[in-house]
Amino acid sequence: MTISEKAIQARSDLAEIIGQRSDLGRLIETVLSVWPEHAVYLRQSFAQRSPALLDTSNTMAAAILRLAGDRATETAEDYRWLCAQIQEEELYFARNDTYRYASFEQTNAHVYSDDNFMRRYMHGLLFSHVLWFMHLSSLHFFAGRLSARLRGRDRVLEVGSGHGLMLFLALRDLGMSEAVAWDLSEVSLEQTREALALLGMADRAQLVVQDMHQAQPQDKPFDLVILSHLLEHLDDPVDALQRLKGVVAKGGFLFVNIPLNAPMPDHLILLRTPEEAMEIIEKGGFRVLEIASHTTQGIPLPKALRSKTAVTCSIIAEPV
Repeated sequence: MTISEKAIQARSDLAEIIGQRSDLGRLIETVLSVWPEHAVYLRQSFAQRSPALLDTSNTMAAAILRLAGDRATETAEDYRWLCAQIQEEELYFARNDTYRYASFEQTNAHVYSDDNFMRRYMHGLLFSHVLWFMHLSSLHFFAGRLSARLRGRDRVLEVGSGHGLMLFLALRDLGMSEAVAWDLSEVSLEQTREALALLGMADRAQLVVQDMHQAQPQDKPFDLVILSHLLEHLDDPVDALQRLKGVVAKGGFLFVNIPLNAPMPDHLILLRTPEEAMEIIEKGGFRVLEIASHTTQGIPLPKALRSKTAVTCSIIAEPV
């Protein structure tokens, strides 16, 4: 079979896997319109999903298409560009067994200060929330595992809220009524504000320029604090956690998504096992209550760890 023939077969298989989930189908077809060969990767990603995961995929695809709006094809092109950037980082990781940069100063100079790079990077990441098994599975875990723990609680904080999808899920699925987002960048907060407006949640969120390393105890502490794909970008994630401990309400929870063996253009902290991820949380002053590991393509965790393939660890913790 040629590459083209494999892609055609994979596209047909994908249609059968997703069935009548129309929003998911639209998102996949948008990506394949600019990158037909990606069907082979996507078939593997979606073949590993249970009906419940596929339903979550469809729900998130609807939200993401709303955020992309009339830029959906451009966003798909940026997703393809992002995957090429990641391939370069994976090659560097394979050769050197370390990430490219070791300090925020370096990533700020080479990544964050490049406005065009960051625009394409953020657009590409938007589609990854559905197309990458580990990202979608972590969203499914977040919405499913916290709902019972948070019954009767209503105040949520996310630090580094990005596309606003975690706050959207907290407000829509977890019954939270008041959301706050912190970020160092007013530009980033404006992106979150626009996203939440498109998702119909802007009136329930307060966005604040705030350095998490300068966090102070709150008059109204938070029932849930979310750090999703944030700690790996910091010079000192343990210090950040220790600072945030004081903003979590008594009986409240911390939710963290943090990757293992995941070379990206702006990742600093290399963790290799779930135990290393838990150690950071515990050093930061929290007790781990639950952890789930979401692997690339849904492959078995031991195989992912042996091959140093990217994994996202989702952690629910409480302050001690």
